[in-house]
Amino acid sequence: MEPFVSFLAVAAVAMLVPGPDTFVVLRTALADGPRAGSYAAAGSSAGNLLWGTASVAGVAGLLAASGTAFAVLKLAGAAYLVVLGLKALRCAARGETLVDEARQRADVSSAAAFRRGVVSDLLNVKVGLFWTALMPQFVTAGSPALLPAAMVVGMGVLVFGWLAAYAQLAGRMTKALSRRRSSMVLNGGVGAVLVAFGARLGLAHP
Repeated sequence: MEPFVSFLAVAAVAMLVPGPDTFVVLRTALADGPRAGSYAAAGSSAGNLLWGTASVAGVAGLLAASGTAFAVLKLAGAAYLVVLGLKALRCAARGETLVDEARQRADVSSAAAFRRGVVSDLLNVKVGLFWTALMPQFVTAGSPALLPAAMVVGMGVLVFGWLAAYAQLAGRMTKALSRRRSSMVLNGGVGAVLVAFGARLGLAHP
């Protein structure tokens, strides 16, 4: 249990630093409601589970060792985040409120929000590198066979719980979102952060 608990402690501390997934979930919840935000959080959690499983299987390690594969995934992830950020900045420039956006996009499905979270996480190569770097610190030749699986599932649960909490918190901001100025600040701020994350990811090295 000690390696498992230690891993969860490190993972919990790492999640305190907002990453691209946090802002994707936050804006999804702000524009489309807390339910959509929770589905986006579930998508991010699923993406993390896939990264963790890939790490256990050694695929993430191969990605870190392959310059071409790393570069392709890195640039795809960077482009995706930049596009999301530019959309938010465009809404800010137009003065659209997030409440207006929610009305215009009332048909956003749970599946679409889930896919948004999955894509955001899977295209973030830093998640793969996180698993590749962290797994060997807690899993050794003498570790129980179930330890890697427990780590992957535990991390997935932590990710969903943390991001879903962000989504629910955003859902309580309905009154503020009806104000044009507040929405412009939120759209502009989140958009700028996503573009910055995209640029940073594009410059990442394995």
